Amino acid sequence: MVTIIDVANRAGVSRSTVSLVINDSPLVKTETRILVKKIIEEMGYVPNNNARSLSSSTTNNLGIIYMQDNQSFPATSYDYDQSTGLYSMNIVNGIMLGLSDTNYGIVTERFCSLDSGQDLPLSVKSCRVDGVIIVGSPCSSRLIRNLQRRKIPFVLAGADYMDDSVDSVYAVPDEGVRLSFEYLVKTGHHRICLLNCPETFGSFQKRHDGFLKSARDAGTALMDPWEIISRTNRGEGGYLAFKAYWEAGNRPDGVIAANDKLALGTMRYFHEAGIRVPRDISIIAYEDSSLCGYTIPSLTSINIQKEQIGEQAARCLVERISNPGKPPMQIPVTPYLVCRESVLSRQ
Repeated sequence: MVTIIDVANRAGVSRSTVSLVINDSPLVKTETRILVKKIIEEMGYVPNNNARSLSSSTTNNLGIIYMQDNQSFPATSYDYDQSTGLYSMNIVNGIMLGLSDTNYGIVTERFCSLDSGQDLPLSVKSCRVDGVIIVGSPCSSRLIRNLQRRKIPFVLAGADYMDDSVDSVYAVPDEGVRLSFEYLVKTGHHRICLLNCPETFGSFQKRHDGFLKSARDAGTALMDPWEIISRTNRGEGGYLAFKAYWEAGNRPDGVIAANDKLALGTMRYFHEAGIRVPRDISIIAYEDSSLCGYTIPSLTSINIQKEQIGEQAARCLVERISNPGKPPMQIPVTPYLVCRESVLSRQ
């Protein structure tokens, strides 16, 4: 096994110089840095992160904390009342890309910030990570305060908590609603409703307000009622919420769903009730995932660029660790509409 001493001997420098190069220290001359990195690559040297941790009081690990709205995961059922996990997985794919040129390892954990019995994720409490990326929602203000008290670097990736004092990379749900509403109006829809997420999610209000603003800007009269609130953020929640709405006599010609899972649950009800998509009703989801292309008809959706959210969050956290005093960053990622088959032009 090639050691740091072997690299130092080949380069004609001290062991400490090689260590400084590995840690990207600005104290090393440019020509020396280039030489040492070239020899590291030629010799196939891999830094010993365990040894580095002992000498620097760091772990060289970052935590990825998957947020969930209950403590039941993983469940034994794969039915439509469970989370698909695609949202978190897509963001994590981006995180891994953002960390590809670093020496950090990853520790993953699921955490429910709505449960008052837990104050912090175990990986943070046990000091196993140098920083964490909070992935998804719901994310409570209590969790944020506890992380700040712990003084551990963290970044929110796609979470619904918004605060100027916190590093965050996020999608823009009200912009997604605007894109969806404009497209439905453009394609001749006049009775548009919003299938919103539970009110415990921070994005609920942004989506609610975005729908009202979109209707005002378009000069469109709203249905009464125009908003459906799901009890859960999963397929069964969408199914039950829209079922009650439809059976109460409401007849929209277009639906904007808060995410793919709610949209798929709603489409399940459409199938059972003999409601044809898109001939009888059009539907647009928010988030976008591989599931959207699997449905029949394929599901039009707002793509929120989850991989980019993850990559930006990873780079933001590495920068926060190396420069703790820098101002907090809030980085919005622009969504875009992906047109598939679930919207019919009624012009």
